[in-house]
Amino acid sequence: MHPKDGRVVSNFIVQAIKGTDITVFGNGSQTRSFCYVDDLINGMLNMMDSDDSVVGPINLGNPNEFSILEL
Repeated sequence: MHPKDGRVVSNFIVQAIKGTDITVFGNGSQTRSFCYVDDLINGMLNMMDSDDSVVGPINLGNPNEFSILEL
């Protein structure tokens, strides 16, 4: 992830490395769904290897959401 991509995880990591306060916008109840890159790639490979009868859309990701405060 690029340090300046504006995503919550990279923002938190950059702020922690710099020793600055971690910024939480609003009340922190906003939710996000995270997944490991390896899991996403495996899902994409499995989708590409699937039988032609499998049609989309196919949701690849994590169905569980976490609040920014939980993160």
